[in-house]
Amino acid sequence: MRIADAARFVFAGLALSGCASAGFHQVQFAGEGSAASLAPSGGRTVHVVRNTEMKDTILEARIRSRLESFLLEQGYVITSADTAQLYVLATFGAGERMVASTAAVFRPAEATPVRNREGQVVGKRFNPDRMEYLRVPMLQNSVWLQVLSSDARFYRQTGTIRNLWRGESAMAGTPQSLASSAKYLLVPALKYFGRGTDEILTLDVRDNDIAWRNAP
Repeated sequence: MRIADAARFVFAGLALSGCASAGFHQVQFAGEGSAASLAPSGGRTVHVVRNTEMKDTILEARIRSRLESFLLEQGYVITSADTAQLYVLATFGAGERMVASTAAVFRPAEATPVRNREGQVVGKRFNPDRMEYLRVPMLQNSVWLQVLSSDARFYRQTGTIRNLWRGESAMAGTPQSLASSAKYLLVPALKYFGRGTDEILTLDVRDNDIAWRNAP
């Protein structure tokens, strides 16, 4: 399930603000995987494939390096493409994706009953006119990052790619912001690596949780 394939939402008349705030960025993530993707990681061999289709070779190398470090931390063994059990590949770009926005909604004054333990109304609570801010998904120009794992042995034997897991992250942004956003986009992919999600998740990725700190 790609984030771009999710149902479109239309919120007419709502004032929308950006999804980035001081100290964190909101990142959408969706993952899907097979039963094989949930197999124990200990001792499994993996090769992180260089993506030669990416024009930003420095960013591609930085993401690939972080994936290798993550996989080692999880108990995988990094090996060559000729002997690996799994291939892992990252791809990234810019385009329309479902991302989080904040909608300001006016709520008129209202009175709600106050009940005691027996359910009897003992008073009323008055709420004045107010603005509430709701997190809503919107199809917007975004930057995105996708991480895939596939069956390496099956590919070597048949030449056909059999995906075991795919995770995609997206956040509002322009192509120019992709390099600075990638360290936020990679966080959900590492957190949910090998696991599927039942729906599109929205994560607040804080500055102290980013995938790397030194510049690519």
